[in-house]
Amino acid sequence: MSNNGLRGVVAAAVLMTGSGLAEAQAPSARETAIDLKACKVVKRHSDGNTWSCNGLAGYPVYYAEGDLRAFVSVGPNAAKRQAAEQTLGSFNSVFAGTSQRTALEWRVTGDEKKPVPHATILRYYTSNDEGKGEVFVVMKVTAKETCHAALIEAFGDPKAIDFAREIADGAARTFDCKDDPVEHRRGGKSPF
Repeated sequence: MSNNGLRGVVAAAVLMTGSGLAEAQAPSARETAIDLKACKVVKRHSDGNTWSCNGLAGYPVYYAEGDLRAFVSVGPNAAKRQAAEQTLGSFNSVFAGTSQRTALEWRVTGDEKKPVPHATILRYYTSNDEGKGEVFVVMKVTAKETCHAALIEAFGDPKAIDFAREIADGAARTFDCKDDPVEHRRGGKSPF
């Protein structure tokens, strides 16, 4: 085989390996539960408690309640990350009705054994004097920071979750946590 033929085979092998890596790195979803019966209470206060819940490996979940609002953060030292102090302006909960359990969707890359999160998506149930609604909160997640990147109106919109995933896998990854989260109103009137 000539050198040119050998180079062609090597180049094809590199391209095939490269495309295999790209496919392995395509974003996918994992799900964990925020289940207050399974979470550990780390602080009690009259306005609401603070819990530590299991998340992905190396990314515990911080959950707190205060002033009829929910605060959620993830990652090492989750309670010290920006998201731990972020919530919506309206009264809100991440739990539907009287439930104390909800699903947290993680958007990840990497292989099955070691997924690396870049965002989460969590549905908030909101209310104010004008009514009730639902909002997906997309959080940017890195090894060092977690913050609200986008708020997506979701009440009565079955395609809102697809839009939230698109934001999580795109704009949220480059979002600057110094900025306010981007609001996406999709024709509904959910209070944020």
